[in-house]
Amino acid sequence: MTETWALNLFDRLHIGHHVLIDVIQEMPNPIACVTGGEIIGKDLEYRSLIQPLEVRKRGIENYLREMDLEKKIQVKTMNSFDDFLQIPNSTTFVMFYGPCCMEIEERGLELRSKNLDVSDSVEYIKPVQATDGDKIASARIRKGEIDRRGRRLAGTSEPPRILREDRRKDLKAPKGNIFSTEDGKPEVAVVKKILQEKPDIVISVGDVTTATLMEQGFTPRVSVVDGITKRGVYEKEFHSDNEYTIYNPAATIYPEAWSVMKTAIKSETDTLIRVEGEEDLLGFPAVLLAPEGSVMLYGQPNVGIVWVPVTEENKNRARGLLDAMKIIS
Repeated sequence: MTETWALNLFDRLHIGHHVLIDVIQEMPNPIACVTGGEIIGKDLEYRSLIQPLEVRKRGIENYLREMDLEKKIQVKTMNSFDDFLQIPNSTTFVMFYGPCCMEIEERGLELRSKNLDVSDSVEYIKPVQATDGDKIASARIRKGEIDRRGRRLAGTSEPPRILREDRRKDLKAPKGNIFSTEDGKPEVAVVKKILQEKPDIVISVGDVTTATLMEQGFTPRVSVVDGITKRGVYEKEFHSDNEYTIYNPAATIYPEAWSVMKTAIKSETDTLIRVEGEEDLLGFPAVLLAPEGSVMLYGQPNVGIVWVPVTEENKNRARGLLDAMKIIS
């Protein structure tokens, strides 16, 4: 039985991947194969920031479910070139043209040619173009050059960072004022203060903080949510005419987070940033990138909402704390 295998990292699932799925869905017995292990090219930019294999696999499965293709296209994974020998039948391999695909053909398909009595074929498809005319690639998204829809971002020179485990409990956020739940609904007092002081830009970090502000009729210029609260999954759905999705694991700040935050702050429209992972440290980019006179808001569980004014003092404090974090090589 002839099969069709689309081989790809499927990292930061983007519109190029959507095109790849469109191509294979009408081909015989299509399989979306998420590659990992030694099949990942060693020279990929920000290789260490590639999403874990299970995250990428879950991402493509969710997309196929949304497109009602989960019964038509299988999802499999492949970690070594020896895995190519586990495909018993003649196969059509579909890939984007590029260096990684060349290595797959030279190593994986050559193994099949030497060891199996099969007649494979390879179909290369052209990469999808981003708005800047260059190709859409996961590496460019990891670097913060473009988003998953191919839109050009503001860019960043900030390296990826991670907060060491032994420093997480002692992390001090930029200085702010707490609107306590003991004094009533903190979101009511916060919105009242916003309307009185009219900060240049309001940035909310966290699902509950964002939701309660919106319930009071106020939409922040930039809202950052990850679908998680202290109690678990947050069920409320957020929508905006201007949305971005980023990957940012707990206790990290990746370049794409910096670049999207910078793009959102520069935008004149309200922007929603969806985080795959956690937004626990994204208040730092917010304070460092927003103009003075702005405010960053975040929730403190069982306490209330913290109002952090964007001042020179808080920018310096945030930069000092940030620089103490370990750079991910």
